[in-house]
Amino acid sequence: MVKPLIIVRLALFIILSGGSVAQTPIDQMRDLLDRGFYNSAAQLNGPTLIELYPQEPEAHYLYAFALYLTGNMSAARTEIDKALALTGQDTPSRYLHLNGLLQANEGDTENALQSLENAFLQDSSYRYAMDWARLAWQAGMYQEALQAYHEAANTELGQREPWPYLNRGRLFLFLGSYDEAIAAFTMAIEVFDANDPGNTRPSPAYVEAYYRLGEIYERLEDSEQAKNYYQAARSTDPTYAPAIEALNRLTVKDTSNP
Repeated sequence: MVKPLIIVRLALFIILSGGSVAQTPIDQMRDLLDRGFYNSAAQLNGPTLIELYPQEPEAHYLYAFALYLTGNMSAARTEIDKALALTGQDTPSRYLHLNGLLQANEGDTENALQSLENAFLQDSSYRYAMDWARLAWQAGMYQEALQAYHEAANTELGQREPWPYLNRGRLFLFLGSYDEAIAAFTMAIEVFDANDPGNTRPSPAYVEAYYRLGEIYERLEDSEQAKNYYQAARSTDPTYAPAIEALNRLTVKDTSNP
């Protein structure tokens, strides 16, 4: 016999999911997460899902993901461990990815990087590569971060996104590798131009790429090139404060050194 509490939860489950009865509870949980109803998924739907499917790894994964998204890391760890135990050796990449994010939160950087890399190698997901790269950079594993951003740029989505190149440029700039940084920032601009959806405001990555090129040329004491790139950043986004400040600084410098 189905418990009355589960019946009530299922009714709310269907209401929150748009009233569809054709979807399974697992599909409905995915839909809630896709639509951003994280608290409902974590507090109401997740417990119901586990009661209905205690031996289904996907139920535990989805509940773990909802808990992670709402900041309940310890409970998310409990659920992802159950999901991993139930899958055995054929672990889906999304489980590896979430496990890696939790390991990073727990301070287990080495295993977190391995989990995120394995998730990417299994799925070639842009998001997995970007998370892998971000964690590697935070951990001071700069070459690994550069490689992960390179992998992200070569994914289907990454070929249309300037962010992997911008982040490679940021990291090269941090490392003082100016030639590589210039190439990366230039690629960020080219990728955006090739895939510009025509929005009123361009991608922040596009604006920053111009600014960072100006920053490099200013460091190289090429004021004219620096001003050209700063001006390009400002023209692209007239409110971009770093470019405005840089142009003002160079103007004052030129005035004081005729």
